[in-house]
Amino acid sequence: TPELCLSLGLAAKMPGIVEILVSSGKQIEAVNFSHAFGLVDKFPQVPLLKAYLKDAKKTSQGKSGISQNEVIAKELSALRAVIKCIEEHKL
Repeated sequence: TPELCLSLGLAAKMPGIVEILVSSGKQIEAVNFSHAFGLVDKFPQVPLLKAYLKDAKKTSQGKSGISQNEVIAKELSALRAVIKCIEEHKL
């Protein structure tokens, strides 16, 4: 998606879009967009990824009626997503 936005000439609107992604809990996408548009200085990557993991842990533990295995699976999924993002952007 970042590549599509770049080809459409939407680079000027990206800081606002990244802010919306961050505020809506989509930190992984925010990291991808900020990296693609050179906004890494304005949107530091590590705090965004840490916030993503913190939100994922809070969300998975806050649900009632799910098993401990499901909680662990959701947290592992979040960790995998962060690891993939780190590898893709060579952080």
